[in-house]
Amino acid sequence: MAAAVSLPTDPIEREPIVDLSHVSKDYDAGGGIVHAMRDVSLSIARGEFVAIVGTSGSGKSTMMNILGCLDRPTHGTYSLAGLDVGARASDSRAIVRNRVIGFIFQGFNLLPRTTALENCELPLQYRGVGARERRRRATAALQAVGLGERMDHKPNQLSGGQQQRVAIARALVTDPPLLLADEPTGNLDTRTSLEVLALLQRLNRERGITVVLVTHERDIAACASRVVTMRDGRIVSDVVQDAPLDAAAELEAVPPPDAGGPASQPESAHTDLAVRRARMPVPARVYVSMFLASRLGLAFVYLLLALAGVAHADAKLGLVVAAHALGLLAEARRGAQVARKRLGYPLTNEQRLRLALRYTLGTGAAAAALVLAVTFGKLFAVAAHLGAVSIVALLSDHLAGRSAPVSVAAYAVFLAALVLLRYLLLALLGPRR
Repeated sequence: MAAAVSLPTDPIEREPIVDLSHVSKDYDAGGGIVHAMRDVSLSIARGEFVAIVGTSGSGKSTMMNILGCLDRPTHGTYSLAGLDVGARASDSRAIVRNRVIGFIFQGFNLLPRTTALENCELPLQYRGVGARERRRRATAALQAVGLGERMDHKPNQLSGGQQQRVAIARALVTDPPLLLADEPTGNLDTRTSLEVLALLQRLNRERGITVVLVTHERDIAACASRVVTMRDGRIVSDVVQDAPLDAAAELEAVPPPDAGGPASQPESAHTDLAVRRARMPVPARVYVSMFLASRLGLAFVYLLLALAGVAHADAKLGLVVAAHALGLLAEARRGAQVARKRLGYPLTNEQRLRLALRYTLGTGAAAAALVLAVTFGKLFAVAAHLGAVSIVALLSDHLAGRSAPVSVAAYAVFLAALVLLRYLLLALLGPRR
């Protein structure tokens, strides 16, 4: 845990990180000019936790846009960390924004197809930070918000509170001195809101990060050490709270959800998650990876045979079995690894069965046609020409001249055994979490 940062108790004694001086913002609405902000002056010192409160249309969102360098004031000056950013061009403001500010949004704004770790790496990628350093810093940020074991999960595999924690970690990964939180608890229930607020308070107290939170809820603003209220584009009150609400203490006082409550049935929620995961399709990349890994395993055995001076057609049964065993091990290991990375969690039993069944049927379709062709005495020359180290080739030799029902039954048993073997190997060789 980071050591607490010692700051002067009086905000006036601290260096201001945000300084608005007589700022106004006007918009041309077509039918007239809208005065979204009117002559606003505000100074926020480093290390403060400030809540900006107001109803819809009060100007708090416009204030957030200007504080975040997303917009420029029509009149007045805005200084951020000692830099006059109010009159800067968009590109220049973007550079300052990326260096000084971390954003937390109500809607999380996470990329749905990327993991929590990859979402956290994005701000560093924009800075041109190397892959290894990006991963190290993103990992540290996720661990700081208590998601060290959820780094490989995608947003749809996380709860709302966990998604907001990922958003906070993404905001922290660049070590910004200022966090701007726009309705960060708007989509969360009471308990999860308190968890997020407790995290923001801890970051403010222990790291000295300045937090500016925009909200329309007074009970959320009660956790801030200073509350700025806006109305009709103006600041109507600016109150320092000597004893802000301690979100962590409030969280301890909140009783756990009732066992019968729909939002608090961990066992039921776990079951629902398991069902959703089981129904998720296995990515096509997993099948391709398994096939390539199997071919590489067989190629390795072929190479050893060639070095030993043994032709494929002269290989004994033991070598054939060893070659295919190595191929099965390689494909199962690689398939489980790729599936874990693409899905964000290990394959479920149902997914393993579907993967083993579809992969076996897919790769066995051509082999089945070959066996039947050899059985009826057709294309035997082709089969002999292709007579590589293959269990299917050996099987076709034993079935040659047999009736069609016998051939089909024998091949069906062979495929069923292969499906079961692949299923067991995927379970044994796959990642555990």
